[in-house]
Amino acid sequence: MRAALAANQKDRKRFETDIQASEQKISKLKTQTMEAKTNDQYRAFQYEIDFCQQEIRRHEDRILELMTESDPLEKAVKAAEAALTAEKKQVDEEKAKALARTAVDRKEIDTLTQERKKLLAEMDPKIAAEYERIRKGRAGVAIAEVVQGRCSKCNMLLRPQFLQELKRGDAVMVCESCKRMLYWNPPQSVEDLAIA
Repeated sequence: MRAALAANQKDRKRFETDIQASEQKISKLKTQTMEAKTNDQYRAFQYEIDFCQQEIRRHEDRILELMTESDPLEKAVKAAEAALTAEKKQVDEEKAKALARTAVDRKEIDTLTQERKKLLAEMDPKIAAEYERIRKGRAGVAIAEVVQGRCSKCNMLLRPQFLQELKRGDAVMVCESCKRMLYWNPPQSVEDLAIA
């Protein structure tokens, strides 16, 4: 719409320039008419003046048409600018909320990272190294819970003997399928038995 309005204004200026040029030409022709020596010269100058006046009227009519066309365009451009301003305001508000959420998330990530480092320092170095190796190879998830006899990450059913060894908790065990370290949460209540 803005382009259409700019084109409309450009056309109006062009027609206004043409009108000025025609008026200047008429002024010169009137001066030349006074110097005409024959009736034929006089009529030729008069014919040129009439032609220029018709051109001026034609350009003025077109300017009026363009002005009529420009009113709705100007209103549409103003409405679009108002909508754009409102949308920019909404985007800025959403951006501020997102930045605030990001700051909170970063703070939580920093806290969890520090806590993780602390826990890794307290772990057996061999187990910590194995944990880091698995975590890097498994998109940051090195540990999986066993739920209903299955690894919660790859959903593979564990062998009964393997599950019994895991429940004893004598050693760190890894899933035979996805190679993540496994842990088992013993049921705390009768309702939890259905889940285990």
